[in-house]
Amino acid sequence: MSANNHKESILPEDLKEYFWDVDFNELSLEKYPRFIGERIMNYGDLKAIKWLLTVKGKEFIRSVLDSSRNLNPKTKNFWKIMLS
Repeated sequence: MSANNHKESILPEDLKEYFWDVDFNELSLEKYPRFIGERIMNYGDLKAIKWLLTVKGKEFIRSVLDSSRNLNPKTKNFWKIMLS
């Protein structure tokens, strides 16, 4: 993995509050992209959402939206509206 890819896979400290139930230091976008995406989509603030869109893009959000069973109904509705 290049230094740039490694840097992108490490989560910013600002996101730690959304992962209260897991070891934050063990998370990476490379290993757990879906889990991280779902958590940010459900609970993230604007800064967290912008980060997710920057590093993963709209297609990733769509794929999580289409296949996730962990997004709450309000979150699913919000993202369907935002991406349409």
